[in-house]
Amino acid sequence: MDKASLRRDFLQKRMNLTNDEVSAKNDLITRNLIESIAINGGETVHIFLPQINKKEIDTWNIIRQLQTFFPKIRIVAPYVIPKPKEMEHYVLDAQTRLNDNQWGIPEPDPSTSRPVYVEEIDIIYIPLLTFDERGYRVGYGGGYYDRFLAKCRPNAVKTGLSFFEPVTSIVDINEYDIRMDACITPEKIWIW
Repeated sequence: MDKASLRRDFLQKRMNLTNDEVSAKNDLITRNLIESIAINGGETVHIFLPQINKKEIDTWNIIRQLQTFFPKIRIVAPYVIPKPKEMEHYVLDAQTRLNDNQWGIPEPDPSTSRPVYVEEIDIIYIPLLTFDERGYRVGYGGGYYDRFLAKCRPNAVKTGLSFFEPVTSIVDINEYDIRMDACITPEKIWIW
């Protein structure tokens, strides 16, 4: 299937999940992530903040677990700049003031938050609607993460988070699509 069809189908599939199903899947993804993470404490970890009304993966529990088990890591969250469809990155800690953007996604307030350069990021947790067995993802179609991932260091670990297992293939992959290194689902961790 193509990205537009997959985007439509998987957004609907996700919205059809019950609150109990979402909660159970969130717990399993968090457990798989924490059990699999290979860090030694000094890394900078980028993680998206959830758009709850779209039943996105609730990354707040992941953030709390990372802070508990790996207190020396630095967690950063994105701040979206609609034009030119770019993102900035800011430290996410107890002092970070958050504001909801135009899509209802919480973001660090850039006027009071500490910026982080893309080159400093070691691990990226990526939002998506679906992915395929080759490691390519379908997001919301804005291209924000594609632009961001293209600027990351080649050795930065790019990991998707998905409620669902992969489709066989996304047929309209292009030169701007960046393949993930891994994707964490409730059932397993896919690695490429």
